[in-house]
Amino acid sequence: MNRFPDLIRKYAFKHPDKKATHFEGRDFTYAQFRDRIQAMGQVLADKGVKPGDRVAYLGQNSHWLVEMYYVPCVIGGILVPLNYRLSEDEMVDVIADCTPQVLVVDRHFVPRAAALMDRCPSLKHLIFADWDDTAEDLPSGTPSYDALIAATPKVADDAFDDRASHSNDTMIIFYTSGTTGVPKGVMLSHANLLVNATGSGHLYGYVDTDVLLLSGPLFHLGTGSRVYTAIAYGTTMVIQPRFEVEETMRMIQDQRITTMTLVPTMLAMIMDHPRFSDFDFSSIRCLTYGASPMPLALMERALDAIPGIVFCQGYGMTETSPVLTVLTPADHMPGNPMIGKLGTVGKPVVYADVRIVDENDNPVPTGQSGEVIIRGPQVMNGYWNRPEDTAQALRGGFYHTGDAGFLDEDGYLTLVGRTKEMIISGGENVYPIETENALSKHPAVAQAAVIGVPHEKWGEMVYAVVALHDGKEASEEDLIAFCRQKIADYKAPRGVTIWDGALPLSPTNKIDKKAIRAAVLAARTERQNA
Repeated sequence: MNRFPDLIRKYAFKHPDKKATHFEGRDFTYAQFRDRIQAMGQVLADKGVKPGDRVAYLGQNSHWLVEMYYVPCVIGGILVPLNYRLSEDEMVDVIADCTPQVLVVDRHFVPRAAALMDRCPSLKHLIFADWDDTAEDLPSGTPSYDALIAATPKVADDAFDDRASHSNDTMIIFYTSGTTGVPKGVMLSHANLLVNATGSGHLYGYVDTDVLLLSGPLFHLGTGSRVYTAIAYGTTMVIQPRFEVEETMRMIQDQRITTMTLVPTMLAMIMDHPRFSDFDFSSIRCLTYGASPMPLALMERALDAIPGIVFCQGYGMTETSPVLTVLTPADHMPGNPMIGKLGTVGKPVVYADVRIVDENDNPVPTGQSGEVIIRGPQVMNGYWNRPEDTAQALRGGFYHTGDAGFLDEDGYLTLVGRTKEMIISGGENVYPIETENALSKHPAVAQAAVIGVPHEKWGEMVYAVVALHDGKEASEEDLIAFCRQKIADYKAPRGVTIWDGALPLSPTNKIDKKAIRAAVLAARTERQNA
C-alpha cells in the first residue's frame, strides 16, 4: 500500500532535522512537518471529519496549505483547495457540489470565508491559518490552526492506520472548468499522484538535495503536483505566497533554489525585469515549464544568462495527475539531434499509454492528427458526483483529453489544437461557455461568442463578440466590467467587439466561431497595419 503520509513518516524517521518547508522566514523540519500534519488530523477527527468527508482550503500558497495537502487523508478525508480567483458565487457552487464540513482560511480571504460560512449549509467549522491567532472581520470564536496544533498531544504514527485513506482512495479534489460551464471536481488518489511523481520526477533529474520553489498557485495541480514530487524525493519546499517577479528572484538567490516550475510568460517576466542582473541564479539546476511551448529565443536568452541550467517541459492535465509527456533536458540542449523537437511536448512517460484516434476512437497512422487519449495508472478516479461525465471522459478505458495532436516517427507528440474550445491564457484554462454565460446575463446582450486570440504576453487572450438586443446599448468597457462581477477576472474578456446584427451561423445553425475568429483577427491586423 502506497500512501503519502507513510512517506512523510519515513523521512521524519530517517532525516528528522532536514528542512521540509520554508515560508515567510520560518523553517519546519520533516519531524515537525509530520507532527503538525498528524496533530491537525486529530483536530479534524475531533470535529467530526470521517473517512470520505471533504475539507476545503481558501488561501494563498503557504506552509499551512502544503500541510493540508496531506492532513485530511491521514484520517481518510479529502482536501478541496479552492481557487481564490473565483467569484463568491462560483465558490458557493463548488462548495455546494462537494459539501465540505470544514473550511480553512488564511488572512487574505477572511471576509470571503465569512460570507461562505453564511451561504453554504454544509460548512460547520472555520479554522484560521496564519501566524496570528485572529484577524479583523474573523467570525467570533474561530480557532487558530497553530493554536489547535499546540493544544493537541503528540499523535502516534499508527494512530490513524485503521481510517487513513488507501492507495486508490481519493485524497484530493481539484475543480476544473468544463465545456458545460459547470465546475467538475477531479478526484485523484495516492496512487495517481505517486505514479506521476516517481514516473516523471526522474526525467527532470530530481534528487533529495533539491530545493524546490513553489510560486505558482497551489489550487492548480500544475504547481500542486510538485508538492507530491517533493515528498516522493524527500526534497525541501520553499513556498512563495504568489508569484511576484522581484520577490521570486530574491527567493531564488537567498534560498539557493535548484528547481522551479513556471510557464514561459513567468520566465519572460523574470528575464525582462530591470533588476534581473542584480540577483544570483547560479543555484538553479532545472527549470520546468508547461501550459505553452518555450520560445526558442527566450530559452537561448536564459541559457546565456544562467549558465548551467537545463529546461524540461511537461504536458498533461489535472485528470491525468498531470504529466503525460516530457520534453527532457537533453531535448533542450542546443545542437542535440532532437533540437528540432522543441515545438513538440515530448515523448510519453513510461506509464502513459498515449494514442491518437479519430472521431470513432480508431487509431490513426503515425503523423496523422487526431484526438489525444490516454490510459494508465495516473488517470483520475473520476469526476466528483458526475458518473455520466466520468463515463463519457473515460469511455473505452481511455481518458479523452480533448486535445488534438499527432505522434511522429520518433514518438514525440505535437499538439495542433483542441477538440474542445478551451482557451489557455497565462497558464489559466478558460472555457468559453463560462464567459458566454456571464455575458448572456447582461440585459443588452442577445448573443455572445467567446474565442481566444493571440497575445504576446499571455499566449492567448479571452475575447468576446456580442450581438445586442434591438434598441439596447452597451460599451466594451460596460461588458468587461459586468463580467468581472460575475466570474473570475481571468475568465472575463480583455476585448469585446459589438457585432453589427445577429452573429453568423454555421450550416448546422450553430454560431460560427471560425468565421467570427477570422473576422476579429482580420480587423486586428488591419488596425495594426493602419
